[in-house]
Amino acid sequence: MSDNEASQTARHRRMPRRGWRIVTWSLIGLVLAGLAWAGTTFYSTYRQADGEPTSVIVATWMRDNHMGPLVAQLENVYYRYVDKAQVGGQPTLSADISAEDGSGADIDADRTVVTTNVAAAITSEPVLLVPDRIPTATAPAAPAPATSTRQHLDPPPPIVSPATTPEPKEGQWQAVGSYVDGIPAIYVTRVRADDVHTSYYATAMWIDSSLTTAMYVPGYQEPGGPNPYDGALPKSLWPDVLANVNGAFRLDDTMGGYYYDGTMVRPLVDGRATTVTYRDGSIRIGKWGRDLKMSKDVTAVRQNLNLIVDKGKSMVSNGADHVVWGATTDKESLAWRAALGQLDDGSIVYVLGPHLSADGLADVLVRAGAQRAMVLDMNDWWTAGFYFRHKKDGTPLCRKLDPTIVDGCDRFLKTYKRDSFQFLAAPMPRTSPGYSPASSSKP
Repeated sequence: MSDNEASQTARHRRMPRRGWRIVTWSLIGLVLAGLAWAGTTFYSTYRQADGEPTSVIVATWMRDNHMGPLVAQLENVYYRYVDKAQVGGQPTLSADISAEDGSGADIDADRTVVTTNVAAAITSEPVLLVPDRIPTATAPAAPAPATSTRQHLDPPPPIVSPATTPEPKEGQWQAVGSYVDGIPAIYVTRVRADDVHTSYYATAMWIDSSLTTAMYVPGYQEPGGPNPYDGALPKSLWPDVLANVNGAFRLDDTMGGYYYDGTMVRPLVDGRATTVTYRDGSIRIGKWGRDLKMSKDVTAVRQNLNLIVDKGKSMVSNGADHVVWGATTDKESLAWRAALGQLDDGSIVYVLGPHLSADGLADVLVRAGAQRAMVLDMNDWWTAGFYFRHKKDGTPLCRKLDPTIVDGCDRFLKTYKRDSFQFLAAPMPRTSPGYSPASSSKP
């Protein structure tokens, strides 16, 4: 072999090693770039956290970066093997709400909300954001006597427990919170969702729509679009707040659209479950395009998946309805869940609870009398509902619907990243209480 041939052979032998170096450094560069991207984007998510635990921050970061399917699988594993629901047993929580409702000092003895001049107090914001049914008198109205003849709705019949031996007060509607003109507007009950996981209650809150005004408050992050209140209920309305509950999923997970204050943030989708609030303070739940449509009276339209209850029946097991009940989490996962339903008379029922399957949630809504219902946000951090009594000076005293709800009781009163539905004491009612189902589209 000549010297030239030997030199060429040596070069050919060296080239594979040089190629491997290039590949190795390229891979190291990609890994470092990936770590830099992950660190930067995670830090951004972390900075926007509002007290959430690390697990929630990580899940939020993954969803923000197109890893929702992976989050779904991890959540299913968590609910199936880590946070596994107990089978059988008795609840440790009492179904008697009276002790929780009556706690706190300096409570107004007659329990009656005194409405204030709230519309004038927020003149810097568009008028339509505050329901017209909020009073505008410059002086507080005197509380009505307990014998008030004001028209109102009656709570539904007791919810039948699936447990063989119901606990005392289980399924019995109990008047709670501050009253409106001496009349209870909020009732609460606790009941088992099924006859298997009998250690846990679902809590239901019934709201008299003839005594209350509904108001939708967008969070400062979700669902996006106009954000006039930074996710908080204006403080001038605090003396009138009777209850507030969590809103729906992140907009990207809803399979629907969203409208607020004249802005179509995302196009509305026919057939999706929809909750609408109106200028007069009324609220409607139904299927968009069938039960509900746009009108000049609409203030907010929030959509989320399909109706979980329709025409008084659970839609969870409907074979034609291929909705995953929980955005990314399997419908059979036993997790914190919530939903907002509407009865035939127009009254509202909100249900939440731990270790609930989608089927269990729907069943409680049906047993409570809901004709239509929309799923709200889920998991232990985002599911939360509260009602209020008031001190003599009008300061609201919050009560958790379930004592194990995490984080603060005042989250929907103050600045918050997610949306909420607020229910306020209404002035003297419209000509008739409730509503006619035939008028639910509000033409």
